[in-house]
Amino acid sequence: MGIKRYVAKRTLQAIGVVYVVATAVFVAVRSVPGDPARLVLGGNAEPDELAAVRAELGLDQPIHVQYYRWMADLARGDLGDSIYTGQSVVTSIVNAAEPTLSIGLVGITIAILIAIPAGVVSATRRDQWEDYVATGVAFLGISMPSFWIGIVLLLTVGTAIPVIPSFGYASISEGVVPWLSHVILPATAVGLPYAGIITRMTRSSMLEVLSEDYMQTARAKGLPPRLVLFKHGLQNALMPVVTVAGILFALLLGGIVAVEMVFGVQGFGRLLIRSIERQDFPIVQGSVIVISIIFVFMNLVVDLLYMSINPKVKYGGGA
Repeated sequence: MGIKRYVAKRTLQAIGVVYVVATAVFVAVRSVPGDPARLVLGGNAEPDELAAVRAELGLDQPIHVQYYRWMADLARGDLGDSIYTGQSVVTSIVNAAEPTLSIGLVGITIAILIAIPAGVVSATRRDQWEDYVATGVAFLGISMPSFWIGIVLLLTVGTAIPVIPSFGYASISEGVVPWLSHVILPATAVGLPYAGIITRMTRSSMLEVLSEDYMQTARAKGLPPRLVLFKHGLQNALMPVVTVAGILFALLLGGIVAVEMVFGVQGFGRLLIRSIERQDFPIVQGSVIVISIIFVFMNLVVDLLYMSINPKVKYGGGA
């Protein structure tokens, strides 16, 4: 199976998954007790005012009509407008996504830069002090929640180094340095726990690869130790690590809200939480769909990365 056909097949599967998620969130949002029209107008609104708002929002239509209209709009890329602000859902999500994506990308980069070297050292120095230190630090990182690390960084680094802002977010359009200075602390907070997970995965994967027969053969041929370790060892050990890193990145984007609150960042997570509290169901529906798209397409990206890591991987066939 060629790569284009494989990507097309996986894309169709992803569209099916997103459709199921969209249907589920449509039903779930409308099953929640409460009246969005009353929340908009307040508890003292007159019945005719409530009826007018319900008609404007399309809530006076039968549920199947609402579903059909929403799916038709979704197929055109129209997620509707916010009940409270009147702003397009797409615009609201895009505005909130930049801080979250920035923190997520820098955070997973920090995690990988720490975890892969630590995992390799831990595996090659098994049962030595380097292994014990790397394993201990990894377990420590896994056991600490991101928001707690963020509070510690806020009270230590944020107060000790004034040039690193401890609150708010600066868009990358304002310059790379202001952007990175605002992102580095929350990104470190979300990245360290995932660094522990990736370190453990890298270590276990490397230990398995180092015991394979082809590694012994490479050493017997007299190849340089570094070439054996990185070309034959790490290259094959990275396959499961890439899978875990891709899944963790998607999870990171979905669970970053606590860190955003600690550092006062108006990101995607806070937008979703605020919309749930207000029963602003167009934004809730749109946000959940975006999260599902991130998850399903991250799996596709991981599969494509396999080929760049190991050219022997063939789509639709064996390695």
